[in-house]
Amino acid sequence: MSIQEVWHRIESRYGAFSPQIQRAARFVREHPQDVALHSLRSLAGRAGVSPTSMTRLMQALEFDTWDDFQSRHRQWLTEGRRGVFSGRADRLISDARRPGAEDLLLDAMAQAERANLDAALAPQSRAALRGAAELLAAAPLIAIAGVRSCFPVAFSLHYALSLFLPGTRLMTGAGGSLLDDLHHLREGDALVVISVAPYSRETIEAARHARAAGVRVVGITDGPLTPVARLSDATLVATNDSPAHIASPIGPLAVAQALAILMLARAGEGALKALRRREATLEATSAYLPDEAAS
Repeated sequence: MSIQEVWHRIESRYGAFSPQIQRAARFVREHPQDVALHSLRSLAGRAGVSPTSMTRLMQALEFDTWDDFQSRHRQWLTEGRRGVFSGRADRLISDARRPGAEDLLLDAMAQAERANLDAALAPQSRAALRGAAELLAAAPLIAIAGVRSCFPVAFSLHYALSLFLPGTRLMTGAGGSLLDDLHHLREGDALVVISVAPYSRETIEAARHARAAGVRVVGITDGPLTPVARLSDATLVATNDSPAHIASPIGPLAVAQALAILMLARAGEGALKALRRREATLEATSAYLPDEAAS
């Protein structure tokens, strides 16, 4: 069993656990390196639960012994985390030397991206999408934050919403000012944060400070127990599996696009008027080539 399968079991079975086992599960999911490096008793102490609770979690995940459970985490630590990006790139480049490997790689990518897209818009994901849209629709101001690989998702969502919601702000973090941008937000406003593993410290800090100030938080992330999810009033889970050296943006982008569509549908005639004003501005500034020039 891979470490990813262990994490999937934790996330899918979490709701059925007792409060103490949930606490143990959260710690294991968020600190897998500690599982690899510490004894069961020491790990239980770090998690703030009894060794019995940690043992029951291990059994609930269908492991017979602590050694077996720990060995999965040690394998992940020594092999899977040689580098956040370089470890995966090393394997990819090594595998690419085999005959026909490039076609196999592209086939694997196509399969992974289809699965990411299907999961983003699956029927079981739609209640969370509707809930997040309702939360944002009630906010006087919406800010959006995502850095590094998550910035394209943040920018895409901001652009889509800003076409009909002029009060939408993109927190770019230029010059290291991500947390400074929070001064625009007031109690009742909303912050959308996008972060996937490895989780960006500044994004998590932005969510933590915003929540403490009474700002509602919507998180787009890669699991229901991530640091983003724990700080969010509404969590949108987007799978991002990929054979590439970096996690796929397709799932998070699809979630962001779906959220924008739901927001537009809820905004109604006011949104349509705002879109027409934006179109008039773009036309007046010759933002786009005329049709004959484009062809």
